[in-house]
Amino acid sequence: MPSALKTLARFGDAENCLRHLERSRQELLQLLASLPDETLFRRPEPEVWSPAEVLEHIALVEESAGKIIRRLRKVALGEAEPFPPSPPGQTRPDGRLLAPPPMEPKGGLTRAELLERMQSVRQRLLAEVAESGEGLSLPPTYAHPFAGDLTALGWLQTLAYHERHHLEQIRGRVNTKPDHKQPN
Repeated sequence: MPSALKTLARFGDAENCLRHLERSRQELLQLLASLPDETLFRRPEPEVWSPAEVLEHIALVEESAGKIIRRLRKVALGEAEPFPPSPPGQTRPDGRLLAPPPMEPKGGLTRAELLERMQSVRQRLLAEVAESGEGLSLPPTYAHPFAGDLTALGWLQTLAYHERHHLEQIRGRVNTKPDHKQPN
């Protein structure tokens, strides 16, 4: 079993993934509420996404994975054709993973728009997971750019990992800034 699949497997079944997603979303929203606009929308470095851009990226990835989960369900039911192969993921010279271009944030969303987008995307994802039910862990699969062929459950596991990863990334960026004042 490749390393990525072992990492994803620790998130367990759909119920456990949903608990992870709920917990990380609550922590993300608490962090978001504590950030002044200056910190939320400022890029720490020219080539590094702002916390707002990271949140937009999280929503883009979650929206895409929800569509993949829906398509996998429809393929399993014979209601849709399988996906064409996906291109492999790209990495930076330092080994960090690059977001595929459709998952790159465009920027320009307000705090309220970010919150609304994250909420609406999450509601659609939860509906897809509920609709898929026990079929989440069954074939068919679709290739993740970095983790390989995944069932719908595997895609849900990537979301649990992804949101937690970016939550910790944002925390690290805002807590290492010397001019950032922690709320009382």
